[in-house]
Amino acid sequence: MKNPVMIKNFPNGLSVILDPDIPFDELYLALGRKFRESSKFFGKAKLVISFSGRVLMEEEERLLADAIADNSELTVLCIVGNDDEKNQQYIKAGSRFVGDQEKMLSRFYKGPIRASEVIESDTDLIILGDVNPGAEVISSGNIIILGTLYGTARAGAEGNEASFVVALDLRPVKISIADHVMNIFAKRGLFKSKTIPKIVFYRDGELYAEEINPDTIDMLSI
Repeated sequence: MKNPVMIKNFPNGLSVILDPDIPFDELYLALGRKFRESSKFFGKAKLVISFSGRVLMEEEERLLADAIADNSELTVLCIVGNDDEKNQQYIKAGSRFVGDQEKMLSRFYKGPIRASEVIESDTDLIILGDVNPGAEVISSGNIIILGTLYGTARAGAEGNEASFVVALDLRPVKISIADHVMNIFAKRGLFKSKTIPKIVFYRDGELYAEEINPDTIDMLSI
């Protein structure tokens, strides 16, 4: 019988080769079983995952990534395509977090968040794409958007006022840090540059929306 799931290593990541013909629910179970049986071999690691062998929808990719995390001690940093030159950039970015590595977990979401979609996470949330108008992202920790935030973002959703929101560009209706709300982003001329990443954070009783520079980084409680 053909193996529905095969795993190959690449630097700092795994390539998961999927059977193109079996139903997705059978594939989902087979992948969970494969990683459960291989859990001791892989141990605890933070890895990039690449899926190949069949075309997957974004929701299917997320389900398979969750199945890997649920059936092993691996942390999936992000999902990347095959032979993509950007893979190494994602891998390097994922390895440069600061803090207690045992306690730190981040959730990656690949692709744009569309209107009416709500994405929630109880860890830091990193989005590889835009958050479109009408979409909402919520995190108990920080939110980092490698794209433009047009929709709504709420960081520190469980009351953590030290959380922050970062985006390559900020054009949202509303951003919240814990219970503190800012909604002045429609105002023109708020930022000097469209090319410098922006950050929203709470400090000394006030929300700040600033371009990222050494001074704003020093103000964060990381």
